[in-house]
Amino acid sequence: MSSRLTFHFGTDGVRGVIDEEFTEFLVAVLAESTIRYWSRKYGLRRLFVSFDARRKSKEFAQIVAGVALNHGLDTVMVSKPTPTPTAAWYGNKFGFDLVIQITASHNPPTYNGFKVITNRGSPAQEEDTDQIEKLYSDEYSDITRSVKTLELRPIPAVDPAPEYINYVYESVTRMFKPRNRFKVIIDPIYATSIGYTSEIMRKLGMDVTEIHNNYDPNFGGREPNPEPQNIPELIQEVTTGKYDIGISHDGDSDRIALVDRVHGYLSANDILPIVVERLASASMIKIGIVRTVSTTHILDNIATKYGFKVVEVPVGVKYVARAILSGEADMGGEESGGLVYSWHIPDKDGIYTASLIIAMASEYKGLTNLISDVRSKYGRAYFKRIDIEMRNSKKFVNDNKETLLKLLSSLGSSPRPITIDGVKVVYGDNSWVLIRGSGTEPKLRIYSEALSMERVEGLINNTVSIVNQLLGH
Repeated sequence: MSSRLTFHFGTDGVRGVIDEEFTEFLVAVLAESTIRYWSRKYGLRRLFVSFDARRKSKEFAQIVAGVALNHGLDTVMVSKPTPTPTAAWYGNKFGFDLVIQITASHNPPTYNGFKVITNRGSPAQEEDTDQIEKLYSDEYSDITRSVKTLELRPIPAVDPAPEYINYVYESVTRMFKPRNRFKVIIDPIYATSIGYTSEIMRKLGMDVTEIHNNYDPNFGGREPNPEPQNIPELIQEVTTGKYDIGISHDGDSDRIALVDRVHGYLSANDILPIVVERLASASMIKIGIVRTVSTTHILDNIATKYGFKVVEVPVGVKYVARAILSGEADMGGEESGGLVYSWHIPDKDGIYTASLIIAMASEYKGLTNLISDVRSKYGRAYFKRIDIEMRNSKKFVNDNKETLLKLLSSLGSSPRPITIDGVKVVYGDNSWVLIRGSGTEPKLRIYSEALSMERVEGLINNTVSIVNQLLGH
């Protein structure tokens, strides 16, 4: 009998190093536990299984499908690496009761993961994933027996790309009519967005070049996260003037980064204000927006101007999705590259956002003009995040919460504490600092935003000193 496993659903799924923590046996156990729980709680007849371009992703997906077939479920699998938002949209559109995606998103190539997505296209909430963990804990002997001899059988396969691409094109062109043709370069970083964003851009009338567009489980030797160090060629091509706009996504395409000819690399905290301002001015935001604690407060300035509310939630797209599903907000986003819309799936979708922004920019004579216009109205915020390697980082923050609040409050005037996720202090000059344990990696994250880079650096450096002091370094 195999020994009892330990696994935990973090910010978005279970992740681990392939062949170390993340094994075929773990995937079978996760599938069995999830299917048992979902069947009993919600009724489960139809399952959609999807996977990304990582090593062993397809094999892991076949194991999930094998477990599902043992339960007599009507099971369909994707025929090639597929973006998480595409799988979520397809599952919702075609009446699947549950979607399981094999992906570790933006994590390094050595990782893989298991994501659970509901029939509404949203990430499974904690109340469900906690119960899946509990069910395994209660029934692990029987679950182990069930998955010990798994017969892999042929599974019907589909390619959701054509229908999803048509849907995105039609959705964004209903809101914004492309009027200008741009030279767009796209870097899917050898991952799931290959052939997706590029095809929609062509339909929007853009002149498109796609680079790094063969599946590579090693992602060209870089991390599949569209941060500047991982997309140097894209940044170079656009900032030297060969292209108007650059677009990149992460390993499962729920994140987005843009490069503008004049403004250079744009992170989600630069992108969100552009999208929110344009949607607000087009009267598409009526109730409000939702943002995580680590996301730019420029959104609050836009909300003040248009008279809608801002809902602040912990880090993790599932919290953004929850606010949208409950009707508290029309759209939302998070600093790590994701935007969510109430009229689309309640999960972040980098491909949809890229398409929406290009359509907006094309109506506005260019992305450069759009960015300049928004910054002239609301100012430009400077943002920085650093990560410190730390196991049990959430415990460190909890154990030192009062001390951290006191010390961080001394770094500026009129400190206002927020403790919905880690410890955050907002100051009178609208600058802020946040310290929290990561839900996906063994890291302590420190974030800061201010109206000058000097203030950001000062807050980050002081916070690092405070952490080192508490660690006794």
